[in-house]
Amino acid sequence: MPFYRNFLPLPQFTLLEQSINKHIGYFKYRAHEIPEENSYESNWETYLSRQYLENLFNDPNPYHKESRKISIKEDGPEHPIYPVFPFTKALKNIFPDYKLKQSGCFLYPKGGYMGWHTNHDSTEDRLYITYAEEHRKSFFRYYENGKIITDYDNKGITIRRFSISGEPPYFWHCVGSYTNRFSFGYRLHLRSKTS
Repeated sequence: MPFYRNFLPLPQFTLLEQSINKHIGYFKYRAHEIPEENSYESNWETYLSRQYLENLFNDPNPYHKESRKISIKEDGPEHPIYPVFPFTKALKNIFPDYKLKQSGCFLYPKGGYMGWHTNHDSTEDRLYITYAEEHRKSFFRYYENGKIITDYDNKGITIRRFSISGEPPYFWHCVGSYTNRFSFGYRLHLRSKTS
């Protein structure tokens, strides 16, 4: 299953990083407006374990079964200074051959997570840009060839792209965080040659 991390050429990575660093204050502002929807669970790491995953293999759920994250809605009232998703324009310039569809903006607070899932009923490539407040204190975890791979976030931004399979063995993945982690997700639709 193709998985890429920080794969952009340096000029494009820098352009995106500058845009996110310039506007991350907006998302922090929005996060403080939103009360936490779920109480802290001390055993949240259980949902991200190999043992928990093995119990799900016979039920390849397309979406997570367990989670603790806060959605920062794009359509809410705007901060007077910061526009919504200001770096989407930069992404469109970086991926001109793709139609980008936003698939979520989330805050994972300390103890935030999204349990194992596959998204197998929606097979577009995914692009995730994360902004973490601390180095290697949050992660994207996936299952590949019998192994569990934990890919830690850098402080600041980390960019990942991966493919979703609609057929077994699927692409099982999950997220966990010990710090404030902002996640900006997109689906990538390849444009046809005629459009």
